[in-house]
Amino acid sequence: MLATVLSDINVRPDVSGLPPSVVAGLAHLANNAAGLLVIVSGLGIAVSLIGWVTASFTGNPQLAERSKSSLGVSIGAVALLYLGVAAANYAGRLFS
Repeated sequence: MLATVLSDINVRPDVSGLPPSVVAGLAHLANNAAGLLVIVSGLGIAVSLIGWVTASFTGNPQLAERSKSSLGVSIGAVALLYLGVAAANYAGRLFS
């Protein structure tokens, strides 16, 4: 019963009533937000690599492990962001 009620819910955004400048502004905002997140993840990758090199020179295994894990987190964040943008682009084409 609950599954049939939940499957009847459809959400479809109607942007046809918005002025074209607002729709274009929302698209630019989404692109800028994705770009900013990629830059932040790139900085995380750079800091992780610098930490890993520093740990290698100083012989600090704790710093090396933290740098390795933060490198994995930063790369994972970029991958998730890429998948999210790809899914949003795909879903956007489905509704237009």
